[in-house]
Amino acid sequence: MLELGCGLGLPSLAAAAGGADVLATDWAEDAVRLLRRNAERNGLSVRAGLVRWDDPGRLLGGAPWDLVLGADLLYEARNAAQLERLLPRLGGEALLADPGRAYARAFLERLGAEPAGERLYRIVAS
Repeated sequence: MLELGCGLGLPSLAAAAGGADVLATDWAEDAVRLLRRNAERNGLSVRAGLVRWDDPGRLLGGAPWDLVLGADLLYEARNAAQLERLLPRLGGEALLADPGRAYARAFLERLGAEPAGERLYRIVAS
């Protein structure tokens, strides 16, 4: 499983607690460092790394991913544009949570997202 823009990494930590093999990624070094500490404190195995969506070599090297998770990723237009190009290349299924950001609706429509819960959307790679 891959988490994009992990921030605090709660989805990654929950997935690891459930037994998933997890790679959590973010562009911010502080986020990755905090996630690693939280995983260690909780006795969880989570791989974590710095990755930019405009330089996705590490992400593509693991593709196709069985599951891609992301939460509140679409807060800037550049994020939506980069993610729209990247997500189909990652394979598998993606679950994206979004609180209603301005760029989300058009992005989700373009990628054929289906509602999967309250503010949760499922995208299947074609």
